[in-house]
Amino acid sequence: MAYLETIVRHLEEIFDIKIEGQWNGRTRIEGIRFLACEQDRAGQGQTYMGRTYGGQAQDLEGQLLYISDSKNELPARRPRNLLMVGLCEPLPDPHIIYIREQIGLAQLFNAVQEVIFMHNAQKLKQEELFRSLHSGHGIEGLAHVAHAYLGNPVTICDTSFSIIAASPVVEDADNLEKKHGRLYLKDALFQNMEDRKIIRHIYSSSAPYVTTLDDYPYKWVFESIRIRHAVVGYVCVRGTVREFTEDDLELIDVFSQMLSIEMQKDAGYRHPTGLKYEYFLTELLEGHFDRTEYITSHLLQLGRVQMPYYTILLLSFTDPDHKPSQYKGYFEQLLALLPNCMVVLFHGCLTVLLPGDSAEPFSETCRSRFDAFLQLNHMQAFISYPYTDIAKSSIYYQQVKELSLLYAKTARPDHPSFVYYETYFMEHGFYQYHDKNLLSASVHPAITRIMEYDRTANTEYARTLRVYLAQNRNALSAARELHIHKSTFFYRLGKMSDLFGIDMNDGLALFTYEYSFRVLDYLG
Repeated sequence: MAYLETIVRHLEEIFDIKIEGQWNGRTRIEGIRFLACEQDRAGQGQTYMGRTYGGQAQDLEGQLLYISDSKNELPARRPRNLLMVGLCEPLPDPHIIYIREQIGLAQLFNAVQEVIFMHNAQKLKQEELFRSLHSGHGIEGLAHVAHAYLGNPVTICDTSFSIIAASPVVEDADNLEKKHGRLYLKDALFQNMEDRKIIRHIYSSSAPYVTTLDDYPYKWVFESIRIRHAVVGYVCVRGTVREFTEDDLELIDVFSQMLSIEMQKDAGYRHPTGLKYEYFLTELLEGHFDRTEYITSHLLQLGRVQMPYYTILLLSFTDPDHKPSQYKGYFEQLLALLPNCMVVLFHGCLTVLLPGDSAEPFSETCRSRFDAFLQLNHMQAFISYPYTDIAKSSIYYQQVKELSLLYAKTARPDHPSFVYYETYFMEHGFYQYHDKNLLSASVHPAITRIMEYDRTANTEYARTLRVYLAQNRNALSAARELHIHKSTFFYRLGKMSDLFGIDMNDGLALFTYEYSFRVLDYLG
């Protein structure tokens, strides 16, 4: 079976012609026939392919493509799909397509049959993938079958860009490197994929994506592997041996679906982790460990040591429809992405304890890869302040938990990958107020007077002060932001001092003013 669109493209290419008419490119064609139409000797009906049907043309229905010379008389009841050859005037029939050039019907027949044969062969390849799926040979077995039929190297990665399987073996490939006993894409290749927005395509599309990459003289095909809408990995096929065809893309699409089924056989993608530190981390986040010495002893048992800094990450799904019922597939990817981290499903959320040598939790490369992982999986990371005492992990877990609740409460339309507590610490303080009137009353009276004066006098003193504070109290930067001359800016500061008693040299007062603006923004 082949699509009519594929047949048309093939004929146009090999005969260097343009096929006319209107047709449905997604029409499935199972076979081809010659159309012959003439009255039988008894005049009792029309003859098709040497058989008489009493004037009925039921054999012309169905998923067959008929070809006919334009010189032949068309029957009263025409086939569903008809290709006419020769000089003829097109009929207003969406089921007839035309070749104006004189091409031998036998040549045409063979060319169409070739397409159908190729597609039949493609179906056999897909059936072989199904057999491999049920044979118990796993992901590696599927990769070998796909490589045998595609003729190009096949690699399967998870969303941490670690190699799950490959055919042929690619341990010494120049685009891979070994870390912690596992193979990963090299940073340069990953960055290239980022620059060409390939990561975004994997995230947004469920169809094969053909592209090129810098420093590689061949094409690449990528397609996501999804389980319940969540991207758990992707297929990468490199066109190092031959060019890709439409049939290749169709096979890669089927291959991706087979991998999804195979990966769901693995409990690792369907059930929470059984990692040996799971109990320890849960107890730590619950606040059950109050002695650092006790924690240190547990870490040693786990083969770990105390680190200078720690950060808590809480991962939340931005789209509830993409939230999976099982999580372990994410555990392995996070462990690969974030060195020395511990991951647990805590109160229904993926929670990460991230140790480090500095207060900055991510290196530039790590942040870039982690960002891609979050996007691919429709997640965002809520990030605590860095802290030094691991025994206080439960406090910082509460910090990011409340940050996530605060962020959800504000109903922002955007979903950045990273949400840092330090950005919202003041809003978190506001969030503790149960009485919003009391919170409103905490706005400095001078700010209230300025805003009332602006409304009646049509001035911009409040905006001027707000911009000055936002520009780190830099007068020249504030003037540029306001699009006014610096002398105008200083005039406004002087007027605010005279009218409202604003003291630009009082650091505590300036903080109070900034606090007041933040309260007003929070209250809306």
